[in-house]
Formats: sequence, structure tokens, C-alpha cells
Amino acid sequence: MASCTSFPLSSCLIALLSLQLPTEGSGKIDKRNLVMLGTKAELRCPVSIWMVPQSVEVKWLRTQKSQASQVVHAHRNGQDLYGEQMPQYRGRTALVKDIQEDNFILEIYNVRLEDQGQYYCQIQAGSLSKNASVKLEVAALGLDPYIHMKSYEPGQIQLVCRSLGWFPKPQIQWRDTHGEILPSEIQYLDKEGLFQMVASITVRDRSPGNMTCSIWNAALGKEKGTTLFIAAFPPLHVIPSTVGLAVILPILGLFIALGIYIIWKQRRSREKLLYQQVVEIENLLSDHGKEKEKHRAELKLKRTAADAGWRRARLHPVEVTLDPDTAHPKLLLSEDLRSVRLGDKRQDVPDNPKRFDFVVSVLGSPSITSGCHYWEVCVGEKTKWILGVCSESVSRKGKITASPSNGHWLLRQSRMNEYEALTSPQTFFRLKESPRRVGIFLDYEAGFVSFYNATNKSHIYTFIHAFSGPLRPFFEPCLHDEGKNVAPLIICSESQSSEEFIYSNLSREASKGDKMTSGIGNGSIPTKAGQAPNLYALQDIISSWPSDVTPALHGLKAPSF
Repeated sequence: MASCTSFPLSSCLIALLSLQLPTEGSGKIDKRNLVMLGTKAELRCPVSIWMVPQSVEVKWLRTQKSQASQVVHAHRNGQDLYGEQMPQYRGRTALVKDIQEDNFILEIYNVRLEDQGQYYCQIQAGSLSKNASVKLEVAALGLDPYIHMKSYEPGQIQLVCRSLGWFPKPQIQWRDTHGEILPSEIQYLDKEGLFQMVASITVRDRSPGNMTCSIWNAALGKEKGTTLFIAAFPPLHVIPSTVGLAVILPILGLFIALGIYIIWKQRRSREKLLYQQVVEIENLLSDHGKEKEKHRAELKLKRTAADAGWRRARLHPVEVTLDPDTAHPKLLLSEDLRSVRLGDKRQDVPDNPKRFDFVVSVLGSPSITSGCHYWEVCVGEKTKWILGVCSESVSRKGKITASPSNGHWLLRQSRMNEYEALTSPQTFFRLKESPRRVGIFLDYEAGFVSFYNATNKSHIYTFIHAFSGPLRPFFEPCLHDEGKNVAPLIICSESQSSEEFIYSNLSREASKGDKMTSGIGNGSIPTKAGQAPNLYALQDIISSWPSDVTPALHGLKAPSF
């Protein structure tokens, strides 16, 4: 016999492989493999290889429903070829080389019922090809059977034994205490490929004993069972009918009487509860009426106080104008510096540290460091605006968070009848009547800024703060709001906000006197019959009015003619 030393190395490897592979006549070797459902299967290729050359190709194949062979796992030149693999096996297979047995093992993880069947191992080494078949069987051991009573009749009961999760189809049977098999009605239900076993049996008059339901899986050689103990059946005719009736009727009467008593007791409880609820409702209504009257009195007092506060505020009018050096480039100011609205584009204005470049706002003059000051702003039908005062030292550049801690005491209308004080966090509220003119009163020493609805003389909101440093009026007309908010903010003049108030009061007082026929607001002055009217100084006229009106009018200037 020639040795391998006289031939190339590859020829020797092929020769060794041919010695290990079975001949063509004995190439089909069937091996049976049984695994549990959900576990790992190891299919050993029954073709031994003493030495594996680098160019060897190993394939595991299977055929399903008369189709052509498909690849379960392929391996060539030391690499796994997953592109040829059947979709249902992807991620569940691996090929392992068993050095001791000199063959290849196919591992299948998480075995399913559809994995059972015939597999073919094919090895290709050079020009030589050998194959063999291996059969994979899958079995499942079901749950422990449980027994329940389906029906009961005098002298007999029907028992049902159930268990699910079996494969292949097992055997189920009933046995008595002596181990004898009892006839039963058996059903096999297929649920997702697994068998559900149901066996029912009717047990008639008998002595006490055990009833056992067992299920046998022949493929696994394992059995599961459950035992139920049945006590003796009572005799059918122990109690005569008359005796039974004599016992049953008193018991039935007792139950009826007990039911009537319970119903009566519940009715009494409901009536008592209903009475208590009626009393509570009456008390609540009474308390509600008292609270309502109290609330009305408090509201009337608040309205009176608010009206007095507004009248006091109007005794301190101040001329406020807009400071163009602080106005954002998109704001348009009137020539008299009393009106501001938002333009469509930025204007070419000189940049300076005082000017707002992000917040579309403008400050007013004068700078306030002491005293009481009141001014009014006409907002008309605008849907959005921001008014108030701010510290002169607030940042004018970039985004600003307006709050008292940052030197802002501002009131904002965000939409119709919805307002917010820019506190931290913000204070939201609604007004019954939207102001067309907003009054702002600043008492520097007292430390508060109050906002009034100058239209109906009602108080809106008050900030309380210990001020330090100069304060400036603040104005922001806000965005156009789809054309609903294009109107400007207009600062009312001192004569508009104070003289109108004075003249209205003078007219009311004049109507009470015997010598006055009309108010000063109409231009007439008291005269004697037949004399030409004389023009008196405003202070002399004020001094002639009652004492409760005089303090409110001192310090006013006479209107120019």
C-alpha cells in the first residue's frame, strides 16, 4: 500500500476522509432523537471524519410537505452561511465540531413542534460527498390533571378530569381504589398543536374511596395523576316525606320572618338617613344664605373702598410722555409722544444702551423717585397689552423675564377678558367688564402700584413692594393678533384724566344749590340779575364749595382760555 509521503497533502486528506465516510451502499443511517418542547436539540451527523480539511462543506437539510430540500444550516470553509437558511431557523441554530467523535453536531435552540421531522446531513470534501438522515421527535409533558365535579344528582355524581399541554397524544384513564380501570368518556382537544385531555366519568352509589385520573405519555415514558377522595353517598330514603316536610316548613318560615325583619330594618335605616340628609341640606341652605349675604356685604364694602381708592388716585395726576430713546425699533411713536403702536418693520434708529432690542416695549417719562402719581392709558378695543412700571435699571437687551424680583410691576391682557399680573408665578384672573381705559396709581413711599378700570371706576390689581431707585412707566402694545390688535396705546393727558373728573363733581354739587343753574363744565359762573358776569379765580370758586369737596380740588390749575 502506498504511503502518504509520496503524494501531496490534499490527496492524503481526501483519502483519509474517504476511509471514514460510509460507502454509497450504506450511506443512509437513520438515528432517532427525542427532545422536550422548548429545550435544545442536538442532532449528530452519523458520518465520522478523522481529519477535517479546510475546504469541507457541511449542510443540514430537511424536506417539508413534498417540497424541495431546504437549508437548515450551512457551513463552508470555516464560515456559517446564513443567507441560505430557512427563515424559521434563523437565530436558533449552531454547528459544533465534536473532536472526540469526529463528526458535526447541529444544535437547535427553543425547539418547536414544527421542528420535528427528518433531517439530512450532507458533507462535501473535494469531489467526495456523503449524506445521512436523522429524525427529530418532539414531546411535551402537560400540566398536572385536575378534577372537578360537573353535576350532582341523588345517588350519582359526574366528575371531569382535565389537563393541557401534551404531545404527542397521551393516554388518559380513570382508576378506582383497587386500581381497576373504569370506563370513561374521553375527548382530545387540539390547542396550538398541543393536546388538551378531557375525561368524564359518572360515579354511582358506592362506598367511600379514591378516584384517580392519570395521563400517560408513551413517547417520554412519564405519567401524571391526581387522586380525589369520595365519601359515602347518603341513602336515598332515610327521611320520610312527612318528616322532611315538617322540618323544612319551620325552617322556611324562619327564613321568611328573618327576611321580613331585615327588610324592615333596612327601610328604617333609609328613612333615618333620609331625614338626616334633609336636615343637613336645610342647614347648608341656611348657612349658604348667610354666607351669600356676608359676601354681598363684603363685595359692597370692597366696591366702596375701590371707588374711594380710585378717587384718591385721581387727585395725583401726572403728565406722562413716551421716551423715544428707549423704544424698540419696531414701535411707532406719535409726534406728541403720547401714542405708540407696533409697526410692520424695524426702523433705522440709533442704537443706545437705553433702547429695548428684543422686548417690543417703550418706557415713559418722568422718572419717579418719590410721591404719588396717577396716569391713564386708553386701550380701547385692543385684545393684548402690557402696562405698569419698572425699575429704570432693568435690562434693555435680550429676552427679559418680567417679575417683581426683576424690577417689573406689570399687568397684561392676554386675550379677551383674561388678564394676568406678571408675578412669579403669574396670577391669572378674569374681569366682568374689559377696561377701555386703564388707570395706574403709584405711591412710592407707601410701596404699592394699583391698576384701575377707569371705565367703571373699579379696582383691578395691586402690587406691594418696597421700592428703591427710580421707576419709569412701562408700555407694550403687543403683536397685531391677526389684525385684532393694531390700535395704539394712547396716554390720556392730565386735563383729560383730572378736569373731566373735577367738572363732573362740580356739576353734581351745582345741581344741589339754589344760586347755581349749571356746572362750570358748561362755562357758566354765578351772577346777579342785571350784571355782567365776572370771571373769578378758580381757587376762589373752590373755596366757596362745601368742605367735603374742597380738599379734593385744591392744587388744581385753572384751565387756559
